[in-house]
Amino acid sequence: MRRTLLILATVALLGVIVFRAWRGPDPEEVLARIDVPLAPVLSPEEELASFRTAPGFRVELVAAEPLVVDPVAMDWDDEGRLYVVEMRGFMPNIEGEGEDQPVGRVVVLEDTDADGRMDRSGVFLDGLVLPRAVAVLPQGVLVGVPPDLWLCRDTNGDRTCGTRTRVGEYAIEGANPEHQENGLLAGIDGWIYNAKSSRRFRLEGSRLRSQETVFRGQWGIAQDDAGRLFYNHNSGFLYADAFPAEYTMRQPATALSRGKAGVNVPLSADAQVFAVRSAPGLNRAYLPGTLRRDGRQDVPTGVSGLAIQRGDQYGPERIGDAFVPEAAGSAVAHFAIERTGTELRGEHRLYNDDGFGSREFLVSPDERFRPVDADFGPDGAIWVIDMYRGVIQHAHYVSDYLRDYVKRQGLASPGATGRIWRVVREDRSIERRPPLLDSLERQLEALEHPNGWVRDRAQRRIVHAKAKGAVEALRRLGDFGRMGRRHALWALDGLGALDVTTWQRALSDADPEIRKLGLRVGERLFENSDLVVLNEITPLLEDSAPGVRLQALHSLGSLPAKARPVAILLERGRSGDPLVMQAVISGLSGFEFEAFVGELARSDALATEGWLPGLAAATYLAAREGLHPETEMTRILDVVETLAGPEMLVVLEGIVEAQRSRSSLGVKLSSRHPLFDPERVSGVEEASAIAQARVYFTWPGDPTPGGARPLTPQEEERRERGGVLFAGSCAACHGVSGRGIDGLAPSLVGTTWVRDSDAWLVRIVLDGVTGPIRIDDVEWNLSMPGHVRDARFDDEALAGVSTYLRRAWGHAGDPVAPETVARIRSQRVGRTLPWTAAELREISAPHRLDRYVGLYEVPIVGIELEVKRDDSVIAVGLRNGPYGPLRETGPNLFASEELTLHFEAAASGEIEGASATRDGTSFPLSRKEE
Repeated sequence: MRRTLLILATVALLGVIVFRAWRGPDPEEVLARIDVPLAPVLSPEEELASFRTAPGFRVELVAAEPLVVDPVAMDWDDEGRLYVVEMRGFMPNIEGEGEDQPVGRVVVLEDTDADGRMDRSGVFLDGLVLPRAVAVLPQGVLVGVPPDLWLCRDTNGDRTCGTRTRVGEYAIEGANPEHQENGLLAGIDGWIYNAKSSRRFRLEGSRLRSQETVFRGQWGIAQDDAGRLFYNHNSGFLYADAFPAEYTMRQPATALSRGKAGVNVPLSADAQVFAVRSAPGLNRAYLPGTLRRDGRQDVPTGVSGLAIQRGDQYGPERIGDAFVPEAAGSAVAHFAIERTGTELRGEHRLYNDDGFGSREFLVSPDERFRPVDADFGPDGAIWVIDMYRGVIQHAHYVSDYLRDYVKRQGLASPGATGRIWRVVREDRSIERRPPLLDSLERQLEALEHPNGWVRDRAQRRIVHAKAKGAVEALRRLGDFGRMGRRHALWALDGLGALDVTTWQRALSDADPEIRKLGLRVGERLFENSDLVVLNEITPLLEDSAPGVRLQALHSLGSLPAKARPVAILLERGRSGDPLVMQAVISGLSGFEFEAFVGELARSDALATEGWLPGLAAATYLAAREGLHPETEMTRILDVVETLAGPEMLVVLEGIVEAQRSRSSLGVKLSSRHPLFDPERVSGVEEASAIAQARVYFTWPGDPTPGGARPLTPQEEERRERGGVLFAGSCAACHGVSGRGIDGLAPSLVGTTWVRDSDAWLVRIVLDGVTGPIRIDDVEWNLSMPGHVRDARFDDEALAGVSTYLRRAWGHAGDPVAPETVARIRSQRVGRTLPWTAAELREISAPHRLDRYVGLYEVPIVGIELEVKRDDSVIAVGLRNGPYGPLRETGPNLFASEELTLHFEAAASGEIEGASATRDGTSFPLSRKEE
């Protein structure tokens, strides 16, 4: 005991020494290496003069203080008046104190003389706490003010909110404004989409109808002429969906999949920031890779908002291009988007700069230029919202370095500033006022307008008015051009007035986008489907356009069960194309088990890589999410038990992958299934695969549910509270399923940093971690901020969320105690930097795999096996001989191609012995006391 206490005391002392050595960078040292420019408050005219933009473009001032202050979101009414959300309460000081004050507003800006500059401002709605989104619709003005979504109506024409109706919740998850729902994008399909959100909704009168969808982005969302959605993350410029991602929500496996094919497609991989000023004011400017040698920002850290050019003012060659603000870098980037079939590609367009070589589309050396959103306007140009602040990093994540920098530079006080800019192509005319949409005739005509803003408004007005005469005119598709036909079909869909004749005409249109859209909107007709409808769709499976072929698959999967062509879908699913396989599985909802059994019966069941595991995952999840999970799951296990060799391995591979998609520990059976009988004779690979699946099943009397010891009532209560905290904070980046979000945060499922050491997990939550760090064979070079300053993460709560992570997604780890958190917190001693992977590994601390380490006697005199740990890998060999690594394949189960070790754990979790299997022969191992 005395020796143990001495060791613990020594480790604790070394820990304190290590922490004191890593207090973080001295701001003096960091700033001494950088040319730190002054950041005085510029007048609007001075800021305008500072801009550098692409050749052939100019910047115009639309509005500035006092007409607008702290703008963060905007939308126009049909007459071109601008509704702007003012987040006046954001970060009153560097600590974020006073953000709960109701000082936010929505103002209406008007250009009364049509000179392009706003000259009148009126308050539409005030008394708001951190409002964040606005959408002007025919039904009224939607305003997002956490936790409410308000529908406001101007009842007397005075440009104020006369009546206000709460239509639903909005931005309720998390307390950090950087990670809450925003956007309110009125899509051309009639749905309203949001960033940082997994839902979309429709306004039906004053009632909100909500629907689950895929999670998209962080701040800002936009669409192109085909309705494709584009979004971003603070460290990634641009992502997009190549097809309507809602199709993947029809089946649990495709709905829960993190890596959906064609969804969240990165269009700006490895893109850098090309600003025209040094950037010492970045929150973590001291971290390697954040700044270039000349002090400029290297990689994006503050991407927010975006605009897809659908107007005519920039010329046809820029239609569909993306313009993306980087608020931290005082820049707006330009990406040309290539659309080829079902593929999307982005090209980062840079422009020559005399001082720095290359620069973004729009830049300023003014540190207070903070472009937080952008949109294309009624005039067809790009409008940019400039919050014009020294600090936009929220207090939740402000580093000590940034706090010191802000104080030195006098950037803390926000003042009462804010600007809105317009970027205009100089060699093309610009219309300062939108066309009138006050009659059905003008609305129909406007469906052909070269500016997408006008087309969208006209379509909305037609649908909202349900005007007599609109349907007959819209059905005459031949009267419209290419764009007009698209909007006519959407309008007919919104009116519920698409007829079979018009639908058939759309399916034979020369434009593949019309054929694709015809399939999509025609799905309303399928409720009374028969073979005639099926025969109209199946020929398009051979269409010359890949996008039409994919849409035909999605539409076939939307047919009612009685008419759905399962055989046709399965035939296509064997293609091996990820997009096609995903579309097929999403369309097999309700037919999964029959399809699964049928495919297993085929002689070529394993011919297509990924197909059978994907189908097995879909079948498993459909059963687990269904009305009778035990009955359906037992049917699946009965089938698996009959398999052997490669078929069993690939099926169990799919089931294990599916099991990891939910945070539940598994399925409760009424009794142990024969597949999990410990006496069952299996090969090494089969036994390993069964053991991995076994973790997710339990039954009465199960000695090791999930491979873990049961939690005490107090630990279980703590875990449940931790789950709530995870959903309200961590899930914003890592996803509700813990599988991470591409470009934003890695998966937590199965990662060593969660499972292996309290010392690692608690320190990462407290202080954050910075790349490079390798997770799931992917290297991440981002920085996760810590929560040490977040009052919600006290010792009890941090222990709860850590325990939740240890027991979610099939993990069977030990809980984390509040006392452990308190001890590790006390050892921080001035820590200001996020951890690196190398630093964490250097900490001497208990590790999850340590309990397996030791000597094990073989039932042969004088022969001993030694188990060692190298980082997070177990290795085994003869004592003092060569060692080989084992991969963890299940609870207390490790294997290589030659050897499998199954450790035997006592109720306390301590390892008492093991059994070894080699070449089909098993023998016991007894643990040797040291």
